[in-house]
Amino acid sequence: MFQSRTTIQCEDVEIVWDSGMVFLLSPCTEEGKAEEFTVHCKEDTALICPEGRIDVQNPCFGPQKYYDAKEGMTYEVRVPDFEGAMAIYQHKDWWIRPAFLKRLSETPDRTQLLIFKKEDVFFVLLSVCGEVCRTDMSGKDEAGLLIRMAPGAGNRKRLSDSSLVIAAGKDPYRCCERAVEEALRYQGRESMLRKNRSYPEMLAYFGWCSWDAFYHQVSHQGILDKMQEFREKEVPVKWALIDDGWLSADYEEQVLTDLDARKSQFPEGLRGCVRELKERYGVGKVGVWHAVMGYWNGVREGTPAHAALQSGLTQLPDGRLLPAPSAERAFLFFDRWHDYLRNHCGIDFVKVDGQSAISLAYGGMKTYGEASREIQKGLNASVALHFGNHIINCMGMASEDMWNRPSSAVSRSSDDFVPNEKNGFREHVIQNGYNSLLQGQFYWGDWDMFYTDHKENRCNSMLRAVSGGPVYISDKVGETDPAWVWPLIRKDGSVIRCDGVGMPTVDCLVTDPLTSRKPLKIWNRFGVHYVVAAFSVHKEEAICEGALSVRDIPGLSGDKWLVYHWNEQRITRLEEGCETVVSLEPGEAELYLLLPDRAVQFIGILEKYIGPGCMDRLWEREDTTGVLVTESGTFGFVTGKQIRQVLVNGKGCEFETMAGGLYGVKILEENSVVELCF
Repeated sequence: MFQSRTTIQCEDVEIVWDSGMVFLLSPCTEEGKAEEFTVHCKEDTALICPEGRIDVQNPCFGPQKYYDAKEGMTYEVRVPDFEGAMAIYQHKDWWIRPAFLKRLSETPDRTQLLIFKKEDVFFVLLSVCGEVCRTDMSGKDEAGLLIRMAPGAGNRKRLSDSSLVIAAGKDPYRCCERAVEEALRYQGRESMLRKNRSYPEMLAYFGWCSWDAFYHQVSHQGILDKMQEFREKEVPVKWALIDDGWLSADYEEQVLTDLDARKSQFPEGLRGCVRELKERYGVGKVGVWHAVMGYWNGVREGTPAHAALQSGLTQLPDGRLLPAPSAERAFLFFDRWHDYLRNHCGIDFVKVDGQSAISLAYGGMKTYGEASREIQKGLNASVALHFGNHIINCMGMASEDMWNRPSSAVSRSSDDFVPNEKNGFREHVIQNGYNSLLQGQFYWGDWDMFYTDHKENRCNSMLRAVSGGPVYISDKVGETDPAWVWPLIRKDGSVIRCDGVGMPTVDCLVTDPLTSRKPLKIWNRFGVHYVVAAFSVHKEEAICEGALSVRDIPGLSGDKWLVYHWNEQRITRLEEGCETVVSLEPGEAELYLLLPDRAVQFIGILEKYIGPGCMDRLWEREDTTGVLVTESGTFGFVTGKQIRQVLVNGKGCEFETMAGGLYGVKILEENSVVELCF
């Protein structure tokens, strides 16, 4: 349990964990400034709320000092020794990634989350974006962090906000969740936790995006050509996203000029393309991309777009026309455009990009609460009204955006998938997996589109299986390989999707996968089962060797598990004192399905990464165990019992004996009843 106490003869505050671990808070000692801390201690969290004041200089009508918009107020936190740590920091204005630390002084600037282990306890430090200010951590020295709480706007003599949370416990994932949960509870916004949001129904199905297929040359005809390919290859695309390039815009100045598509590439307008996608090719939902500012640099003055959207626009000193930083006026901007897209063009959802440009545009003029929070409110209100909360947020991982979306549920959790970058998968899996420790508390992650015709297709496909988020591809016309789609989906196009958000296993949390020569393992849950994807991403392309252990995931210890190896189609067993060896060649991947070790255990369709996603209604009676199998393929099961007969739809069928007590039987029809007779 956490406790706080003020030290004798100074203004320092000690936060003490019950094991004797002490975090020491030290205020700024600059002349003319005063700082104090309020610490709210719970059993497993301590929330730090600083208050800073700058005295009025005499004469009061003379020059005055104020808190700097970017630097704000600073204080120090002394942190106990640790053997290794991982920091999630904002490495670009709109993206975050992990850094792996040997000492506290290496903590990068703009760190949002820090996790380390001392003995058998994990500690998490979380930077909070509050009502006005955002907080960032950085390394000060070998034992200290510099904490910066800044408003984003100037002319302030007083700052007071929620700033930092320290959480502790034996479950690191619960620590991350509790840290965010406690900050949002204090702010009165617990509804913003992912577990209190609703996953968009549309994204439960397989989709396609135009970006890497066409980039800015996307067109009506090109999209139809791609849909024809999907039809011929019998790939069930249920939604399509028309990405950047469709808009009527000045692509040199990067400003929006009209609400509909550019005629040169969409001669029948956006409406004609959407109608053909739905009526001719049966695509259920069609969405479009747009930037949060309209286009990257806003809206051009004197154009049809300006005339239509002007009630929600404001003009910056540099001349740009952008959505106004108030919820009401921002709503007017998005509502007018979204109403047109929905009711005139038939659009069903949007991807909204460049979101962390909000605080850049209004930096120094508006606080984070006045700018990012207000525009996010207006955007989310319009999306809820017109698209039922069906939105993919993108380029919005700055804390002022992550903490301020009131209703949308899905957000990109990494930089772009870049198909032409050598070994691009390494950075992609590292960002998505580790970033989810933070962003996964707020949203389901969009782990981006991928190519199926690519040297890293196996890795990208398996990564989506464990992500818990949307699954969609972006191959060029003629280049989709269905072999890397079908393991992820059912015949009706629904994704076999995990329950949570994929995150690194315990043994990988503070270990740099680029240098450790151990596989990077990402885990998630599917009902009572666990799914683990392992990747070889060492920067020197070395063989990665490690193990899968019950200590890797909270909840595994104390039970016995069957481990199904997807590539090798074999079974091993996992329990205390018995590990599964993981050995991967450079650039390779493997997926493991962990199931409770029972007398009879159904694996499901073996061609799917998550076979249990193809089963329904299990029953047992006397000497028979049965299940409804909803997909065709090889149905796998494990049993130590003597099998007398296998029935499929009441008829006896031959079954194959495989490795480790695994059996397989061919299922030719969907919704077949399989019964094992003993």
